Amino acid sequence: MSRSNRLDWKSAVHHVMVRGIEKRTIFKDDRDMSQFVSRMAKCVAETGVSIYAWALMPNHIHLLVRTNEVPLSKFMQKLLTGHANYFNKKYDRVGHLFQNRYKSILIQAEVYLLKLIRYIHINPLEGGLVSDYKMLKMYPWTGHPGLIYPGYYPWQDTAKVLNTFSGNKTYKIEQYIHLIEEPEETIYQDGRFDEGSFLLGANGLLSLEDSEEEMRGYSQYRLLGDLDFARRIYRKVSCSKKDHLRDRKYEHESIARIFDFVESKWGIGRRAITSKGRTRSLSRAREFISYTLVNVLGMSLVDSSRILNLSCQGVHAAAERFQPEYDYEIMINAIQAACEDTPITEK
Repeated sequence: MSRSNRLDWKSAVHHVMVRGIEKRTIFKDDRDMSQFVSRMAKCVAETGVSIYAWALMPNHIHLLVRTNEVPLSKFMQKLLTGHANYFNKKYDRVGHLFQNRYKSILIQAEVYLLKLIRYIHINPLEGGLVSDYKMLKMYPWTGHPGLIYPGYYPWQDTAKVLNTFSGNKTYKIEQYIHLIEEPEETIYQDGRFDEGSFLLGANGLLSLEDSEEEMRGYSQYRLLGDLDFARRIYRKVSCSKKDHLRDRKYEHESIARIFDFVESKWGIGRRAITSKGRTRSLSRAREFISYTLVNVLGMSLVDSSRILNLSCQGVHAAAERFQPEYDYEIMINAIQAACEDTPITEK
């Protein structure tokens, strides 16, 4: 099965999570972490991505990244391949170092940027690597000291984070420290807050608080943002041939609506449409259905041919012959409008 394209474009913000294979160690000592930080600085310079927050743990990594002209996949390939080669050579090992593909979640930055920065930067505290917030300030393997001490990590994009606060630079840093050290009731676990988490995939758009197993079975893409954000991304991806989604519930409803329209206009039922009959009315109906399936719903010729009981060439030719008229356009617009108000399935 081919891998789905990741959601990514210029200025997209991602929470990236990388784990060692079978949860094994990917950093054995400070030298390993120092090497990774140096590589991260080099990759930032080469790709132009911005890193707002990051944390290195013995067996996993968190990054909060904004892409620029170079896609996230290129940045991550450089970063992870380089570290895997270094690690395998140093410790005389072979095989994969990381568990499957890295996870990336598209983020609505204006809502969740600071929440994610806090979550990522207190990882060493939550994981027991440091004992308190004072020690966290001195832990060098996160972006936390980079935000507190100017110039600590010159490659880290601290301006974007600190500019979310008001006042002079000193006061902004104080507000950032307060954000990190204040109690946080919002739960965030494995890429999901207790609200604002959506899955976007073959079954449409889903908002849920279910298990990771169910998420894997459902989703192509993961989003973190409010409902309007999730719907905007759904429409953006649905309208892109590169990242086209199969929302089968929407497809089935739209196909039924198309056949109902054909029956009301020509008095031709679905069985007649899929028969081998040849009349002018049948031809016009098949042309309309072929055009709508392929050009409006974005279905493949193979799937459309199965619905119509025609060959792929026959569907293509029928769609090419179709000449829109006023009442057809009303029907087509109605189908397109239905996609604009994507229903959200709550579980």
